[in-house]
Amino acid sequence: MGDAMKRILLAGTALLALTAAQPTLAADAPVYKGPAPAAAALFNWSGCYIGVNAGGVWGRSNIDIPAYPSNFNIDMSSIAAGGQIGCNWQAPGSAFVVGIEGDGSWMNLDGSALSGGALAERYGTRWDWSASIRGRLGWAPGPTLWYVTGGAAWAHLANGNFIPGAVVTVAQSGTHAGWIVGAGVEHAVTPNWILGLEYLYAAYERRRYVYLGPVDVNLTTSTIRARASFKW
Repeated sequence: MGDAMKRILLAGTALLALTAAQPTLAADAPVYKGPAPAAAALFNWSGCYIGVNAGGVWGRSNIDIPAYPSNFNIDMSSIAAGGQIGCNWQAPGSAFVVGIEGDGSWMNLDGSALSGGALAERYGTRWDWSASIRGRLGWAPGPTLWYVTGGAAWAHLANGNFIPGAVVTVAQSGTHAGWIVGAGVEHAVTPNWILGLEYLYAAYERRRYVYLGPVDVNLTTSTIRARASFKW
């Protein structure tokens, strides 16, 4: 075998060995996959907002007439609608949110019940608005916020009177102060638009109204409502 033939055989053998080794080398070689994706940033709830709300309210007025004596309840329900305005603050990198909110709602809680008097007259109440100023404390690991809320509240008695009785009396009205607590959930469907659902329970003070004699009136309410807010 000549020298030329030997060189050809050696070159072929080396080429075969190199070809066989390529898959192994490729498997062992590091693969570049580009930069690792950044961790998803928390949605920032910091900012102020204004919005509207609508739902249902269920109320109960307890009526006490000490001169009879008589004590009874008037149960009522109504559609309620209104608006809210508030501000939230969320520390960077934290899921906790604190805020303050004010709201007002229009309603028509209207009802009456037998007073228990000798003349079998009825006593009626109609409440036409409520308002509150509340703190909020929430947890939001992303665009959904779960929160509890509480603060001061007011409700307006538009008309309280005996209907009608043997003696005609003048209707009374007044604003009752109280407290309110509740909970809710909100979801940011965009960076600016927020939808939510909320439950609130409120208890308003007992006030005395004088007709021919004293009548003590209070109110408690439960409200379930949907919310829509614009955040900036």
